[in-house]
Amino acid sequence: MTETQRVVTEDGVRLAVTSHGNAAHQAILLIPGLGAAASVFEPLVPSLQRRYRVITYDPRGIGASDRGDSELSLPLMAGDGIAVLNGFALTRPHVLGASMGGAIAQQLAVDHPDRVDHLLLAATAPAGRKAIPPDPRAMDALLGKGARTPGDAYRLACTVLYSPHFQRTHPDFIAAQIAQRALHPVKPRVFSAQQAALARAGDLGDRLADIVAPTLVMHGTADVVSPIENAQMLATRIPHARTRWFEGCGHLFFHERPEETGRVVHEFVRG
Repeated sequence: MTETQRVVTEDGVRLAVTSHGNAAHQAILLIPGLGAAASVFEPLVPSLQRRYRVITYDPRGIGASDRGDSELSLPLMAGDGIAVLNGFALTRPHVLGASMGGAIAQQLAVDHPDRVDHLLLAATAPAGRKAIPPDPRAMDALLGKGARTPGDAYRLACTVLYSPHFQRTHPDFIAAQIAQRALHPVKPRVFSAQQAALARAGDLGDRLADIVAPTLVMHGTADVVSPIENAQMLATRIPHARTRWFEGCGHLFFHERPEETGRVVHEFVRG
């Protein structure tokens, strides 16, 4: 069963939220990354919704969600996650954040420890100054530098979002992702605002020891957007965190191996 509704944040922004699966199952909240809508999790949702009620949403300013007038910050975006939980009457779901969504998930786990059952951090880094940046050429590609159209920009991004092997073996999948992004481009000011919010994350990386939720850090070993050293840093700073490396996978490892990702999530949560 799939249900879509609007959830209103504390400052009055309407977020588009979708629930997949059986409402009687325990919920898992999925938080998208930089410039990404809820659709980024479409490859992963089928493997999760067999066991969980999967909640996804478009971040403010992305997809079908309103932008609002508030300056973006990690605490504000973590508050949006809480608004989604409240809107669906979810007390303590699992929380999975991917890429920038992982930084938001860290903030949520620190600020609202009573609202997170298990924390799953995918392809992400410690939020704040201690994160290891990608090679400048990878960042230029990620941001579509020099592209003339949204489709061309995302085509460039895909050269660093996926492993070389996946690019060679799944050209149709990547073409479909490019076409979807071309139809739903992200406004440059929203992209810039999200990047600025990450840059202002301050000392959140120093507060990772405050996370009490059981945590799994997942990362592709061929990730050039967020070097794997970031994942290793998370694992050493979050108490009792466990790790799972996806060998040979790029930044969007949960696109490259969605069934395996779903299985790893369930084994950790059940474990």
